[in-house]
Amino acid sequence: MRIRKSFEQAICILLLIGTSEGPLKSHELSKKLDVSDSYLKKVTRQLVVAGLITSKASKLGGFILNKKMNDISFLDIFEAIEGKETFIETTHLVDKVFDPALNLHHTEDIIMNHLNAAERSIQTKAQRNQSW
Repeated sequence: MRIRKSFEQAICILLLIGTSEGPLKSHELSKKLDVSDSYLKKVTRQLVVAGLITSKASKLGGFILNKKMNDISFLDIFEAIEGKETFIETTHLVDKVFDPALNLHHTEDIIMNHLNAAERSIQTKAQRNQSW
């Protein structure tokens, strides 16, 4: 599993907004993060859709947090960026590639059980509110 750069950027965006004295505009955030404004808008859009931040359009507007920093978990951020789907799903490729007599379903089940346990562990740890 590889987590996208946008997850790290989302954490930084939330930290910047949360420690700012007022709303932050997207061009200010993109400059601080050294990313294009159009790319930053994609990441902030995901945070808005997830309900973590709000965008206020005005001369004095910008992005603000919808929750206190301590009420936002890493799981909230992860799901905003990566989605809520399971990390891995089997395509049952073994059925197409190997002789059914080999009975590889048991091995596939073992592998999937390990991966699902890892996912649950990550979700449990990430769900706990982290101290920023």
